[in-house]
Amino acid sequence: MAYAVTVLICVWLLKHPLTDAPPVWRALVALLPMAPIAWMIRVQVAMIMARDELQRRIDLEAIAIASIGVGLGSLSLALLIVARVWDISGRVALLWVLPALSLCYGVARYWVARRYR
Repeated sequence: MAYAVTVLICVWLLKHPLTDAPPVWRALVALLPMAPIAWMIRVQVAMIMARDELQRRIDLEAIAIASIGVGLGSLSLALLIVARVWDISGRVALLWVLPALSLCYGVARYWVARRYR
C-alpha cells in the first residue's frame, strides 16, 4: 500500500511541480518508491529466516522457479519487441518485472508447498 501511494505521489510531482526541475531532483523523486520496496523485501527476508528448514526449502524452490519464469518471460518479451511483433514501451515492460516476480513467487510457492504434502 505504501508503495502504491508513494508511486502516485511521485508521478504527480514529476508531472506537475517538478516538470522543469533539475535532473538530480527528478531522479531523487523518481527513486522514492524504492524505500517502501526495500522495507518490504527486508520484512520478507526476515520472515523467511524465521521459518523452519522445510519452509525455507519451499521458499528457495519457489524463488528459483519464479526467477527463471520471469527471466524467460522478460527475454521472450524483449525478443518480440525487437522483432516488432509486439509494440510496447521498454519503460512499461520494466515496471512490471517486480510485480510479475511477486506473482510468480506466490504461485510457485503454492505449487511447491503442495508437492511436499
